[in-house]
Amino acid sequence: MEITTKVWLLKKREKKNGKYPVKIKVIFNRLICFYQTGVDLTEEEFKEYHRRKDLKKQFEDIIYYLNKADKIINDLGRNFSWKEFDTLYYNRQAINPKINNQSQSINIVTHLEDYAEKLYNEGSIKTSKGYTTTVNHLKDYLKKKDNCLLFSDITPEFLVLLEKHFLSSDIKLSYSTIGVYMRNIRTVFNQAISKKIISSELYPFGKGKYVPPSTKKAKKALTIDEIEKIYNYKPDNSQEARAKDLWLFAYFANGLNVKDIAFLKYENIKKDVITFIRAKTIHSTKDDIQNIEVFITQDIQRIIDKWGKKPQKSKSFIFDILHPNDLSDLQIYRDINQAVRTINKYMKRIAENLKLEKVPTTNFARHSFSTVLKRAGVPIEMISEQLGHTSIKTTEIYLGSFESDQKREITKYLTSFKLKEGTEVDP
Repeated sequence: MEITTKVWLLKKREKKNGKYPVKIKVIFNRLICFYQTGVDLTEEEFKEYHRRKDLKKQFEDIIYYLNKADKIINDLGRNFSWKEFDTLYYNRQAINPKINNQSQSINIVTHLEDYAEKLYNEGSIKTSKGYTTTVNHLKDYLKKKDNCLLFSDITPEFLVLLEKHFLSSDIKLSYSTIGVYMRNIRTVFNQAISKKIISSELYPFGKGKYVPPSTKKAKKALTIDEIEKIYNYKPDNSQEARAKDLWLFAYFANGLNVKDIAFLKYENIKKDVITFIRAKTIHSTKDDIQNIEVFITQDIQRIIDKWGKKPQKSKSFIFDILHPNDLSDLQIYRDINQAVRTINKYMKRIAENLKLEKVPTTNFARHSFSTVLKRAGVPIEMISEQLGHTSIKTTEIYLGSFESDQKREITKYLTSFKLKEGTEVDP
């Protein structure tokens, strides 16, 4: 495949002085990348830089980089790759000599894809898919099936335009989703700077630059009255009954998520307590990993007796969610997703039958557990420990607002000076 180079005035990047950066445009396999020359020219200067004496220095710099690009391409020959070209063009050395002395690309799309693959191989399938989706949206924005986008191309201005694109009528992404994608880009930037692949001067994030949008997380907690309605609901069929009971199990059992429920084994039960380590922290190297303790109430025992696998073998999973013969990361991801979808499907039907304003998805069980305890006056430190959080700030995300009657109740304290001994004031 022929590789072509050309001197290019990048007119979409006008600078404050009215000039534009001059780049070396490289085209390979229908992909286009622009490489810096350090030269800025006006449109008029660009037309005449090769013959104007006052632009001799700029001319020499441009020709130097053009010849350098051509020489690299000729030297690489059939072994041409964007990673090798990037490294040689910017005179960069391989960062990790253990990896067969391979060079490191400064193409951010490549880094996003590589990190997505790393996460996938480590079993973080859901997070990996988030990075893959970020890549796909970037490529869509660039209007190409595949693309070369250098770290140096990601400026605060670029990110502002990318955000506007995500908010456009064709895309219509929410601010919270956009925030996730932008933070993914930021993570890869930080990694590249940490590995000395790029200079920290290229960092486009932070105060005075670009700040990813962040929205206050919606409080997904039910009132105690809504939970009571679910508790007393008479299911129409076994699917509804199982979904309701697994939701209640999550609520009663310290707000467990479905993945943690799926991994529970009978060996985790010791007398009247279920003890385990959360799935998301089990491979952590932290010294402060907590054992979560769930005290088995009558409701929890009833649900285990009804839906737990029989016979109750020590090494068996309590609930039939995972395929015990295939515990690959991908299959676990699929099984958990399927369980969540099924529970949410029937909880939606239950909500409709009960005429609830909210659809109590599995996330609501965890948030409701923490919020009900908060409203009952349980210290946040204890709630945090029950949830398995290492930071109270994380716990605060889960805590919903107080109920209306509680808010009304505390208003009496604002006029406590009106209270006299033996007299009550009804707010």
